[in-house]
Amino acid sequence: MTKPCCIAVLAVTFCVPAALLADTPSRSLVDQVEDRIVQRTNEFRKQHDLPAVSENDHLQKAAEQFAGWMAANDKYGHHADGRTPAERVTSSGYEYCVVRENIAYRTNPGEVTVESLAEVFAGGWIDSPPHRENMLADYVEETGVAVATEDEETYYAVQLFGRPKSAAIEIRITNRSARRETLAIEANDSRDEFEIPPATVMKLRRCFPSKLQLVDSEDSVSVAESIELTIGEEGLQRKPSEPTVEAESEGQAESTN
Repeated sequence: MTKPCCIAVLAVTFCVPAALLADTPSRSLVDQVEDRIVQRTNEFRKQHDLPAVSENDHLQKAAEQFAGWMAANDKYGHHADGRTPAERVTSSGYEYCVVRENIAYRTNPGEVTVESLAEVFAGGWIDSPPHRENMLADYVEETGVAVATEDEETYYAVQLFGRPKSAAIEIRITNRSARRETLAIEANDSRDEFEIPPATVMKLRRCFPSKLQLVDSEDSVSVAESIELTIGEEGLQRKPSEPTVEAESEGQAESTN
């Protein structure tokens, strides 16, 4: 009996009926399918006014190894090999700030075109809210895509997105007021608070675009790139300032979805 195509992002899985699927390609077509998925993803991002993601060799290696492992072992899931997406990309040499993963498989004997197989995977992810969220994340910059099969009937696809550690957002905040201030930072559904003494510089490294706000203040600053800020009598301002005493803090947020 023909199995359906299953698509997952971490624990979220849905199935596409086999009747919607075309037939399978040769290995040479699989290479083209991978390229087409990247193209389709960037076309989708462009439709939403987002920059294209570039292909990264380390993410590609991690995607190829995991897709190949699932195909060889006939096992499926984000943790099928006993590792997390973050652990797999790290072992491939990718120093990540953020990593996200979409996976899928489909089984259907016969012959397909590059476009039909790419659409099964890319189109399925686009139609699934959690996968769509990964594809439209405004903080990812790089990608790696792989498709693998052992029998030319069942195909496994892996799509990785990453933001490298080198692209972390550097935030430098100088408290020039005479008061100890509490800074709240909200990003990706999380909230952190940091105490900043007077005449002190705090340096933060963030992986996601963030909203910064002094506790008990209604004013906030949205940050999507490295920036220098100062705290004065008028609150939090987008102005660089030189430190008197420096205190460093790591405020890094990581995702392994």
